[in-house]
Amino acid sequence: MFLNLNEVILKEILPKKSFFFNMTEKIRIVFSFFFLGISILFLVNMNAPFFIFAIVMFFTALYIAFFRWGLRYFDLKNNYYLITNQRIIVAEKSKKEILKSKNFEEIKRVNVEMNHNYFGNIIFGVPEDIFGSNDEDFSFFTRGGMNFKEDEYVFLSVENINEIIPVFESLGLKVNKTFY
Repeated sequence: MFLNLNEVILKEILPKKSFFFNMTEKIRIVFSFFFLGISILFLVNMNAPFFIFAIVMFFTALYIAFFRWGLRYFDLKNNYYLITNQRIIVAEKSKKEILKSKNFEEIKRVNVEMNHNYFGNIIFGVPEDIFGSNDEDFSFFTRGGMNFKEDEYVFLSVENINEIIPVFESLGLKVNKTFY
């Protein structure tokens, strides 16, 4: 892994191999099972012209309900997080290469979502809204419907967040804390 000149690692974080479910994720899970049920009904009751639509809807619902959690688990298993004096880094364990990084000048705020055991997610920037935003390309009425987009720069499933927050505060970043 290559760091910039004068860049020093302040904290290395290994994610826990479990999931943190905030309220947004809980609502997405309920909606995904509703979507899966509707797609099964379409699949069973559809005639030939709409059969392909029902198949596509069914596999999309399967991905939303189950398979995206498998992909997220492999991300937790294969990644680790670094906080340096210049940026945050998501790196791959086996190859020691940087997958994503973001400079602190680009981060307006840090959102921390955690439970009473200080386990949760650290989101750099504004968290994705469950119903999308008004300025999206595709929208029903004034909102974009259910939003399944993942936050781009996030440390998932972090333990002992109470030890990490002072590092961000010492770097001059504003930290918003939410307990679930």
